[in-house]
Amino acid sequence: EIASGVHLPAWHLGGGLPGPALHVRQGPPVNLTFVNNGMMRPSIYFHAAQVAPNVASRSVNPGEKVQFSFIALVPGAFVYHCGTPPVLQHMGNGMYGAIIVDPAEPLPVADVNYVLVQSEWYTQQVSGTQMTGDYQKMLDVRPDEVVFNGVAFQYNDHPLTAKVGQRVRLYVVDAGPNLASAFHIIGGMFAAVYPDADAHHALTGASTYPISPGQGVVFDAVFQQPGRYPFVDHSMRAMEIGAAGLLEVTP
Repeated sequence: EIASGVHLPAWHLGGGLPGPALHVRQGPPVNLTFVNNGMMRPSIYFHAAQVAPNVASRSVNPGEKVQFSFIALVPGAFVYHCGTPPVLQHMGNGMYGAIIVDPAEPLPVADVNYVLVQSEWYTQQVSGTQMTGDYQKMLDVRPDEVVFNGVAFQYNDHPLTAKVGQRVRLYVVDAGPNLASAFHIIGGMFAAVYPDADAHHALTGASTYPISPGQGVVFDAVFQQPGRYPFVDHSMRAMEIGAAGLLEVTP
């Protein structure tokens, strides 16, 4: 549960995102209630929050809850994830999501907004088509797939869409848990890169930009011609095992 200073995002989120994308504004307090309806002892840690982790991110017993508040002082795109050890195992099994903090001084208005969470899957077969995480693969950094929003290549079959001349804003979060991303749009150039969603810090003239595990970056792109523009992790290995999709631009 999340309340106060929060509004529903007007963004398209592809299927398969391990956790929901949350959307808050810089300044107002964010009040959270984390309820454990499962059988393990997870926790939740927000990279957008500057609060003592032993209070806000403590593990919660089954049937219990933790409540805390924070003020999002820094705008940008951030990851949230389970912070209970071993964190690698929990994040490697999909216990993460994105939180977007809109700046108090707005960025230039975008026509289309998307959230992309890049991550890795490390799997082993249990039986039949049932899979589970492989902790040794996580430690060895041997992913079976690198994906956007949980599913390899999903945006090749279901492209993101925009029109010529529109400003397309991409909130890209690298949840990892291990690998950095070199985010790139083939055939495009970023009109602006916002490392922290502060308009005064915008970078221009970039075709590829690095995103570390646990980091989020905001990208703007404007396309002058119709066509299909692949967006990828420019690590060729990552691209070949799932970190590639299409943005379809129409007249």
